[in-house]
Amino acid sequence: MASVKLYFDIRRAKSDETYPLKLKVFHKNLARYIPLNFFFKKNQWHVRDHKVNSSYPNSGRVNAQIRNLLSIATNYLAEQELLIRKLSIDELKQNLINEMFKTDDEADLGNQHEFTLAHFANSIIERQLKSGKVGTAQTYKTCLKAIFRFSNENLLLKDINHRFLADFEADCLARGIKVNSISVYLRTLRAIMNKAIDEGILPQEQYPFRKFKIKQEKTQKRAISKEEIKKIIDIELPNGSRIWHSRNYFVFMFNMKGMNFIDVAYLTVQNIQKDRIVYKRIKTGKLYNIKITSKAQEVLSYYLGSKKHKPADYVFPILTKDDSVDMETERKRFKDKRKKLNQDLKKIGDLCGIETNLTSYVSRHTWASIAKFSGVAPAIIGESLGHSDLKTTETYLAHFDHDVLDDANDLIVG
Repeated sequence: MASVKLYFDIRRAKSDETYPLKLKVFHKNLARYIPLNFFFKKNQWHVRDHKVNSSYPNSGRVNAQIRNLLSIATNYLAEQELLIRKLSIDELKQNLINEMFKTDDEADLGNQHEFTLAHFANSIIERQLKSGKVGTAQTYKTCLKAIFRFSNENLLLKDINHRFLADFEADCLARGIKVNSISVYLRTLRAIMNKAIDEGILPQEQYPFRKFKIKQEKTQKRAISKEEIKKIIDIELPNGSRIWHSRNYFVFMFNMKGMNFIDVAYLTVQNIQKDRIVYKRIKTGKLYNIKITSKAQEVLSYYLGSKKHKPADYVFPILTKDDSVDMETERKRFKDKRKKLNQDLKKIGDLCGIETNLTSYVSRHTWASIAKFSGVAPAIIGESLGHSDLKTTETYLAHFDHDVLDDANDLIVG
């Protein structure tokens, strides 16, 4: 059963020799901490009585605020016991944050300019988790972790300005973090600030990215040749082995215009509609309608065979449906499968004498690269697979008939 208690964290002092008061959350033999935005010196906090000493300024009001936060958390645990059983420790933590720091009108927390980054970002993360966007939520969590290594968890949205961004970037570089990793942090922070403006929490004039350029380095091309694709298809592997299945997944992804592995893992029988696969990309929610090539059909025929399947059954034996697990556990299972796939693909690349490090993402880059050198119109494939360019490319793609796109894919994979 989940529980909470006050925790005076004396592991690391701030520059003013104060320590943070936190709420310690216990759930499924794990613990997490929620900052309560109170900081005291050791002689100001009574550990046994769990309250600030009477000599502390406005001690009565401060203790009442702390008791109120603890009461909100314990009431939530009592009222939501059945729901909590299905939550991971991190999901429970986010729910508690949302409960403790909301008011009757969540859009108005008194002075809107006093929103902390932690509070607002965690509310976004909770929304993402509820809508099944676990990967995006994890990106936001990683961004916050990086920022709070540089700043403190009381950082206000209004205090994030051009100088803060430049100092944060410099600190990351000094700690040896790669430019493209810093770019992810800053782009995520930019998305948070944009949402704050959209929701009326931050004035437009306080947008810090207006004159701040996010740096990005060009990465090594992750594409192989058509001849190397043929080597992968033709290489003999032990039938039914893990590496054999991994080769099948890679070939299928390439034939489906570089379909992402997560979309392959969650592909269901009902996504197969006659000679086409119709699905929504998990990352973007964009609808795809792709003709099944002959090679892709070979792969599908093996996994579906003549056995009857329910429409909701997964096509490939990558994941198993289990309603008892939470989203975070499911994501960890997928990441483990992807890790094993990439291990197998590396072995396949070595066996085929391919110098490029073969990963699941290579299929997507390769599809675009071969398309470009096959003379397919740039409006169909785009000049690159960077996120902004990919978005533009997919906007163009939406204006072409399926026949045009099918012909292009046949030219590339044939």
